[in-house]
Amino acid sequence: MANISAPKPGLTEFGSSILAALLVKTGTGRGIGGYMPTLRGVVFSMMMLVAILPIAAFYNWVERNSFQRELDADEESHLIIAQNLSAALSRYAIDAKSIFTLALSNIDLLDRSNRYTLALANFHISFIVVLDAANNEVSRLSGDSSQSAELPDPALLQELRTTAEAAKGEVVISGIRHHEGSPHFFILRSMGNGKIALAPLGLTHIARLQKSIAFGERGHSMMVDQNGLVVAHPNAEWQRISKNASKLPVVNAMLEGRTGVMQFYSPPMQADMIAGYTFVPETRWGVMVPQPISELAQRANRVQRAAVVVALVQLSLGLVLSWWFSSWLSRPIRSIALAARALSRGGFRTRIGSLPRHTPAEIAQTAQAFDTMVADIEQMTGRLQFTLAEAEMISGERAKLLEVAQAAYAAKSQFVSMVSHELRTPLTSIKGALELLNTSVAGDMSDATRSLLDVAIRNGKRLATMIDDLLDLEKLDAGKLQFQLEAADLVEIIAESVEANSGYAALADVRFQFDRPTAPICANVDPGRLQQVLSNLLSNAAKFSSEGQKVEITLSQKDGQAEITVRDWGVGIPDQVGNSIFDAFVQADRSDTRVVGGSGLGLSIARMIVWRHQGTLTYKSTEGEGTTFTVTLPLVKGTDE
Repeated sequence: MANISAPKPGLTEFGSSILAALLVKTGTGRGIGGYMPTLRGVVFSMMMLVAILPIAAFYNWVERNSFQRELDADEESHLIIAQNLSAALSRYAIDAKSIFTLALSNIDLLDRSNRYTLALANFHISFIVVLDAANNEVSRLSGDSSQSAELPDPALLQELRTTAEAAKGEVVISGIRHHEGSPHFFILRSMGNGKIALAPLGLTHIARLQKSIAFGERGHSMMVDQNGLVVAHPNAEWQRISKNASKLPVVNAMLEGRTGVMQFYSPPMQADMIAGYTFVPETRWGVMVPQPISELAQRANRVQRAAVVVALVQLSLGLVLSWWFSSWLSRPIRSIALAARALSRGGFRTRIGSLPRHTPAEIAQTAQAFDTMVADIEQMTGRLQFTLAEAEMISGERAKLLEVAQAAYAAKSQFVSMVSHELRTPLTSIKGALELLNTSVAGDMSDATRSLLDVAIRNGKRLATMIDDLLDLEKLDAGKLQFQLEAADLVEIIAESVEANSGYAALADVRFQFDRPTAPICANVDPGRLQQVLSNLLSNAAKFSSEGQKVEITLSQKDGQAEITVRDWGVGIPDQVGNSIFDAFVQADRSDTRVVGGSGLGLSIARMIVWRHQGTLTYKSTEGEGTTFTVTLPLVKGTDE
């Protein structure tokens, strides 16, 4: 007994026969290019499809949303940084004003111990000076010694005086001004009587704040004064010359006192930028935190690359799991397929054998049913072989019997043909002699003699008809009876047959009634043979009808068929006779005392003739009420409309 089990694939087979595991050549031309997917291929493909769809959806979502998420996150973070930086500058400006105010209020009472020097130095204020209307020093308090202690030039002093007087006694911080070759703010206050107080405010602290804000490759912070001049910027040259940035839309928004996030193109940076921006309420300075949008795209690309890695890992895991699962599921089915193939080649002792562990119950039950079926087939094969041996023996005997039967049939056919021909010649002579005798000595015969002579003549004719029927039946049975088919009008053929048999009907005191159609109905027939069929039906109808009755003949057409019916109201045919009436030598009345003659060959010959015309001959009968015979013949095409 052979056990069939699927081989376990190794690494080499796994690498070299993946296509063979997924597709199989049908050899029948079915499938795509003559290949059809295996069960393993279908399961593997479906599992990979289930795995790929969510992975593709995940990657598509990351690809579509990663940049927007980066953009949204940066908008929020940049705005927060800008607001925090604005708050720090606001506190710095308030504290600087407070120190300036406190020191100024006590400038005339100071003991020259420089108790405010450290505080001023922390705010990078080099000095506080009070000037009269002629810009002469009235009082001075020194601060940050690392910076110049010189007064601004007269033009700048005049500009600062104008700014201070415009504030009407309030402490203000001017816009960025250049003093001693570097940019400074000036804290100013008008003190009345033409006096003003001023203090140069260095940018060291502000520059330090600016430098503390840096992110990405080119993300930075930027401060401008209330006129749009650069106060602090990563570009040291812009900061040194106080570059005018007021043409940038984001700078205009800050100078207008707005807060928000803006995307804009920066000509100096030659890049699209995104910036969170706001302003310092106390000084109207502008603060923004810009970053090139390309850096956001780079971060989004890194996220996308990470998503690709995750997707590839998931896809690889799905590939491995799908391959393993499809192999596990298809292995027992391959075992069943191999066993079925071996069975188809005659391996009736084939069994599937053991299946892999954890094989699904349905497959295990199928394998068990297969083994049971093979065992049954093996038993049945044994019985069949025994039966075939007996059948061969019987067949040999039957062959011998068939040979004997065929020889007997041939002998019968030869005998019938020989006897019919041998009987026809003397019968023709006898008929001629009797008819001549009946004619020549008609006046000299007694009634008894005449009656005997009429019986002899009538039976001679009957015997001649029987011999003709035997010859026709033999020819039909042997396929030797010739037919000359032609397109003929059935109306004329039926009319001629009715007229030819009217004498027989008159002897039986029966009337033929033919409802003749007005239009021709044509069929491919042998007119002589069809008249032979009709004569048989008409003579039978007259023979089995009572005196004074009629026989109806009709002709109609339907669905490409011509239908001829011959109906009588005679004795009818018993139900038990059935279609045996068309058998040779069979009559409905089989008693020895039947009142009508006949050989029982007419209907058999008639049906065979109709069959040779590709038609049918059937009947319906009720015993004691009559019989209807129906002949159907195919019409000539085009005549059934």
